[in-house]
Amino acid sequence: MEMPAASFDGAWARFQSRDALILDGDWPARARGRAQQLAFTVRVEDPAARGHLAGISERLAGIPGVDLIADSSWHVTIKGAGFQVIKRVHEDDVLRKGVSHIADSARSIIMEESAFDVQLGLANAFADVAIVEVRDNGRLRRLNTRLVDGMPELHRYPIDGDGYLPHVSVASFSSNAGLDLLKVRLAELRSEAAGPSFPIRRLEFVKAWWIEGRPPEFDLLASYPLSSAR
Repeated sequence: MEMPAASFDGAWARFQSRDALILDGDWPARARGRAQQLAFTVRVEDPAARGHLAGISERLAGIPGVDLIADSSWHVTIKGAGFQVIKRVHEDDVLRKGVSHIADSARSIIMEESAFDVQLGLANAFADVAIVEVRDNGRLRRLNTRLVDGMPELHRYPIDGDGYLPHVSVASFSSNAGLDLLKVRLAELRSEAAGPSFPIRRLEFVKAWWIEGRPPEFDLLASYPLSSAR
């Protein structure tokens, strides 16, 4: 498995050198047959931020093999919490009874944090998604690290801790047909100004249902107001 880039600049350089992408159809293999993914997230609800993301999405529309992510799914993942399963097989499997334990254990960690603002940064891409970077002055990485360190029951992924790069995914890939054009279009977007700031006042614990060929459906499992937002 390819290790994550250590910085957004590193991710961009790696993307520019790619001759193939990770496609939507590869998701079942990566999930290893599991469909119920757990995560701590922040929904992007700020109108200015959503308008900026919509503008980027419009300029990626029509590129062969690039599938826009529905605006209802725009979010920043803080920490992946594994997959809910009936029987544990993999290290990041979580039994149903463990899901409520994770939700309760995270509450004291998250609600010690004060509300803060972040800013949408430059366009970029990983192997499997086109993204918009999030500039956070280290606050989101701090939350990620506190959840990892404070909750040993959570699986630690390579993209946690020093490998954590906060972002909003705006498109996934169904083929490599438009890769060259995608590189050009993202480079154009990357040369432009960063986006607006928006507030982080609440985190959510969600379960995303992944069904091949359909956008994920999100179930809200718990909501955590940050300290100054109560």
